[in-house]
Amino acid sequence: MENFRNYTIATLAAYAIAVNSTGNNAQTVEKDLNILVSQQRDTLSTEQFIKQLSTYSAKEINLSKLAKKKSKNSKVREYAVKAMDANIIVYSDLKPFAEPRNITLADSTTFVPDQLISDLKKANHNNFDRQYLSITIEDHNQTISLLEKGAMFGDTPIVSFANKQLVVFRRNLEEANFLSKQIGNKKMTADKPRKEKKR
Repeated sequence: MENFRNYTIATLAAYAIAVNSTGNNAQTVEKDLNILVSQQRDTLSTEQFIKQLSTYSAKEINLSKLAKKKSKNSKVREYAVKAMDANIIVYSDLKPFAEPRNITLADSTTFVPDQLISDLKKANHNNFDRQYLSITIEDHNQTISLLEKGAMFGDTPIVSFANKQLVVFRRNLEEANFLSKQIGNKKMTADKPRKEKKR
């Protein structure tokens, strides 16, 4: 993201120099620069950002609850709890941004699961972890992309919030990718049932 900002600044500076050298006046240069800057910004509004992020969080909370309940692998269950906790924090941290704007946040208790979650509910225990991790990896990539856009806003509290959450979601994505590879390589399997000791 930092490279993109640097590239944009360098492009705008080169454009300003080129326009100035052709004899155009300062007002024309400023107008052209403003057009370029506005084209570089994403058209996502703060309201859209808040709504989308709350929807992503509600979905991930439900997905993680399902994994916590259905996974036979303790590492996957631990990850699901981390992912759920991160999204609960996002949800609660979004409230101060949503309330003054009269935005209703998506609610995990009333969230309608998409087809992927519906299919995951039906998955057998051999495929569940792999499918869960695949979905959560895709969801984390979407959330990170959205948070990166939020980090570019002019609204300082939103930028601070987005940057704080990016750290958590990138770390969780890294862990999900690791678990997915371990399960894909069959290096990690379901926990073995404990044998009860005879007395």
